Amino acid sequence: MPNQQERRKSERARCKLACLYELSKPVDSSTVKISEGHGHSINCSGNGMLLLLPEEVAQRQVFEIQVPSEAKATQITKLGEVCWTRSISVNTRVSMYLVGIRFLFELPALG
Repeated sequence: MPNQQERRKSERARCKLACLYELSKPVDSSTVKISEGHGHSINCSGNGMLLLLPEEVAQRQVFEIQVPSEAKATQITKLGEVCWTRSISVNTRVSMYLVGIRFLFELPALG
């Protein structure tokens, strides 16, 4: 089994950014719940990102994330797939979640 560094295709760089995300979760066979929130990036590469999120996500879940771009002076919307997740207890009632995602592709800008 490859170690963590061998699985990565590129180097990770520290990046502390607030990122808006949108999740869709199936409620039943005909209903989907859409939730939005803010997460915080911890590090990123050209292929993925490590996020700290306030809500639990499932492995292999796909969601939208808006990432600030200095080069384009705007937000870039990317589609990411959850590779792994780990719960972190903040206190007895609150948990945050470390989430490793890989980018699937960048969505075209509107307008």
